[in-house]
Amino acid sequence: MKQLLNSQTLCFEWLRSKKEDVKPSTYNKYEMIINNYLISFFEKNTLEQLNIEVIKQYLMKLINKGLSSSIVQSIKNVLKAIYITYEDQYGLNHIDFSLVKIEQDKKENEYLTDKQFNQLHQYCMKEKNDICLSILLAMDTGMMIGEICALKVSDIDLDKQLIHISKRTQRVKNDEKGSKTVYDIYDVEWPILRDITIPKELFFYLQEYLDCVDKDCYLTSCQDVVSDFTKLQRGLDRIGHILGFKTTFKDLRNMYKERCLRSCMDIHIVMELLGVQSMKLSLPENYKSSDEEKKKQINKL
Repeated sequence: MKQLLNSQTLCFEWLRSKKEDVKPSTYNKYEMIINNYLISFFEKNTLEQLNIEVIKQYLMKLINKGLSSSIVQSIKNVLKAIYITYEDQYGLNHIDFSLVKIEQDKKENEYLTDKQFNQLHQYCMKEKNDICLSILLAMDTGMMIGEICALKVSDIDLDKQLIHISKRTQRVKNDEKGSKTVYDIYDVEWPILRDITIPKELFFYLQEYLDCVDKDCYLTSCQDVVSDFTKLQRGLDRIGHILGFKTTFKDLRNMYKERCLRSCMDIHIVMELLGVQSMKLSLPENYKSSDEEKKKQINKL
């Protein structure tokens, strides 16, 4: 059996092995987790000394320091991936990482009510600008913010009433101090590569919006550079403040999914529109339908 290398060395060895396998943004996230958390962790621990209790105590310590559950979950996932990579190679004791539970933070923003959703939609329909267009695209097509920003005017086919999604934008690490966020645009494959039907109201909105826009420009920026994610979210925050609620582009995408399911749309069509191969469903807290509604649904079989 091979002699176990320094645990910090193995972290960087694992990171290098992922360079060609994951997106730049994912690689940057792995690098941040290793540099900011795991290197210091392995100053006091080694892979061969790890067990459930050591891992639980470390992750709980991070939560008590104020780290969000999502970041702690990511740290756990990277630690797990590194450990599994070298488990057989160095004869490490097996650790069942599923026993390490991380309680999720309570969501600050609940999904919008139907009334709030309609208020936001009506507000944006009256304004022809990049912020409102981005919001409407999320609400009416379920597109991700990275897909919205990567759209060019030429991706909109008003004759066929389709939006063609072939690229996605992502933030990438920028090592230059004081410089702006850098965005990378990359080609996507199925199921992300897809065509989305444009709903009626959005169709008429786009007709007006595109009237004076160069076809070679990006749709939301009207320039040859993509819109900034943060700018769009801040714009959504400002409108939400005016209307009296808070939401995110991710929430708007999830609400689109829920509206599709509530309308009894074919589940495969919903997944195709969202650009996903599988879909996680969850029951709303304290949800309870009436006996009559259950009978009505069962009788559809």
